[in-house]
Amino acid sequence: MGLSEGLFLYFSPFHYPFSKVIAVDLTEVLEYQIRFFHEPELRAEIVQYGQLVTVEPGTPILQEGKYVKTIPILLNGLVKVVRQEGGKEMLLYYIYPLESCIVSIHCGINDLKSKVKAIAEDTSTALLLPAHGVGEWQSQYPSFNQFVLNLYQKRFDNVLDAFNALAFQRLDYRMVSYLEAKSRATGDNMLRMTHQDLADELGTARETVSRLLKKLESEGRLALHRGAIELL
Repeated sequence: MGLSEGLFLYFSPFHYPFSKVIAVDLTEVLEYQIRFFHEPELRAEIVQYGQLVTVEPGTPILQEGKYVKTIPILLNGLVKVVRQEGGKEMLLYYIYPLESCIVSIHCGINDLKSKVKAIAEDTSTALLLPAHGVGEWQSQYPSFNQFVLNLYQKRFDNVLDAFNALAFQRLDYRMVSYLEAKSRATGDNMLRMTHQDLADELGTARETVSRLLKKLESEGRLALHRGAIELL
């Protein structure tokens, strides 16, 4: 049993603030990139109902306080998921290629407003799926259900790591860990971000971040540039 006709009409076309819709045969995407959805019926429905999009850096993919209508599976690029409170922002985790946002899935399936924000860090390409359709696919297709369960486990570990870092690690250790993780994620030692950007990510004051960065620079661990931090 596939998606209902009424569900398809409700979610088509997708209304989302992406910069560009890509006209491509999704059969090839499933054949060469998203290879973990095995059931032929599931693959056929993804081809029928999915939509490929590209987004520019800084584009919000998931907005706090908004209902979720589409679920992105990232094909390339990088997306950060953050929690905002009292004017401060805390990084929860990154979404890497062939992953999705478990908050999007949970809120979309249950028709809830999102409590987090997801933002493209780099130019990114994603496969969009209708949120309520994802709920049907999870119950019908074992490979899709396993994909969702794996995401839950991974994101739980991510959030637990973030909590442990916040509760038990000194800020300078947290800062170095964050910068190293971001460097691995982007594949670049030159991180284009300001001191204020880093302070927002770590949930602390810019003055504190600037002081610690200068200390790390004096130790030869990084170099400070205008609007960028270079790991050495």
